[in-house]
Amino acid sequence: MGWFSTIIGGGIGALIAGPFGAIIGAAIGSTLGNAGQGLIGSGQGIRFEAEQRQALFFTAAFSMVGKLAKADGRICEEEIAVIQRVSKDVMGLDPQTRQFAQNIIKQSIDSRETFSDYAREFGRLFSQDQDMSTFMMSFLFEVAMADGKLHAAEEKLLLEARQAFRINAAVYQSLYGRFVRHAAPTLSKSKHYATLGVSPDATQSEIKKAYREKVAEYHPDKIQSKGLPPEFMKFANDKMAEINAAYDAIKR
Repeated sequence: MGWFSTIIGGGIGALIAGPFGAIIGAAIGSTLGNAGQGLIGSGQGIRFEAEQRQALFFTAAFSMVGKLAKADGRICEEEIAVIQRVSKDVMGLDPQTRQFAQNIIKQSIDSRETFSDYAREFGRLFSQDQDMSTFMMSFLFEVAMADGKLHAAEEKLLLEARQAFRINAAVYQSLYGRFVRHAAPTLSKSKHYATLGVSPDATQSEIKKAYREKVAEYHPDKIQSKGLPPEFMKFANDKMAEINAAYDAIKR
């Protein structure tokens, strides 16, 4: 059973209060049509805590992505392509769950809540877990840079997210360097250092320490223990591959 089927069977949408609960309920209804109306409130939720955490993270992710993509006035084809690629290739979502994610985006764009509202709610729920917050920040950066440039309106939202998620300044700068500065080919040689979050003049011991910290941060077992949906595990595996490749390149 896929993750989307799990939250339907558990009636998660009806059991979550606040803006994300409303988004989940509306997105489930849009995904299933009239057939879904009787399912949304059907769960009794003994397994609720883990599934609730997964549903909240998933909904927060695509709600903020929707608001961010619309920040410069319209959602461009490149942003749609990035969201679809991340949904399918990085997260490994099945077609029904991808449709559910698209409906979350549509619901969030049309909602009266702002990006800041969603970011603050995400921060309230997950800022104590910096692994999950960094994961979310990476997703936002990737969508913001889909067209190859960071618009002022998008950067404003990223900074709001950083504050709401309580992301460390060094971590934010590392992500900025990875996604923004290294969008230019002339800077690609330094991207491996940015991946590890160190400067090119770091010592061998500093690089090794940073590498070990990144491995611990993105190890799939640790990500899974944080309560992320199973579909997010592919992201952790891909991130680990990127970290290992960066470390190998620096050693060479």
